[in-house]
Amino acid sequence: MNETVINKSPVKFLGLCVLEIIMLTLCAFDLAGGIKHSNLVCIITGIIALIFFGICFVFIIKIALDKKPLLIISDDGITDMTTAGSKVFIPWSEIKSISVRKVFTQRFIGIDVYDLDKLMSGISPAKQKIITANLRLKYPPISISLNMANKKFSDVLSLIQNKLNEANLKNQQKN
Repeated sequence: MNETVINKSPVKFLGLCVLEIIMLTLCAFDLAGGIKHSNLVCIITGIIALIFFGICFVFIIKIALDKKPLLIISDDGITDMTTAGSKVFIPWSEIKSISVRKVFTQRFIGIDVYDLDKLMSGISPAKQKIITANLRLKYPPISISLNMANKKFSDVLSLIQNKLNEANLKNQQKN
């Protein structure tokens, strides 16, 4: 079976870790300045920001250390593991369309399926909530972010579109 594995980019994760360390340092300075000058607003914002960015940093490190790939594209379908703790396999026969969505500067590969109930029945409750939120925002149920991928967005998109076209062609030839 022919499959392409899209892994995490260590360089991109390193860059994100550096940014997190900078944010944590700035938050610590905010908190220290608030304590030094008895500024309650700076103390509160410093504490809240340190907690928030500290949790983000731990989360980023946890994801970076996880050896699981982001995406597997095979002759059978797509296995999406871009959402933490969630794995979704979508066979080509279930994919209605592929689209690109952009939110600010971040691009997503959107996957619309024929049978949403079938997709929802086989996934974790956390992923179900994400899909429900996507649908409320008028996005496709599956939105794949490749910001941390080791391959270019356009290359992955082309590969997915080509595999879907191949699968559709094979399906038409069977019928």
